[in-house]
Amino acid sequence: MEAKKRITDTVAIRKIMIEKGFKTISSLAIEAGINRTTLGKVLDGKIQPSSDVMLKLVETLDISAPDAGMIFFAINLRTT
Repeated sequence: MEAKKRITDTVAIRKIMIEKGFKTISSLAIEAGINRTTLGKVLDGKIQPSSDVMLKLVETLDISAPDAGMIFFAINLRTT
């Protein structure tokens, strides 16, 4: 039995982003101090964020620890 791949729940991040008033990826990137291209790739699901990027998103978007765990370490159910 193979291990389930963990992914970032980009839909949840985008939802929180909007709830917190960030209308663009660029505005969130600037506020969080994350490279805009890197953030775009994370939100498009092309790359997994580094621990530094995760921390900056958690702090900037004020995501609780339990929610952050669910968002950044979601099990990819599409491959099961």
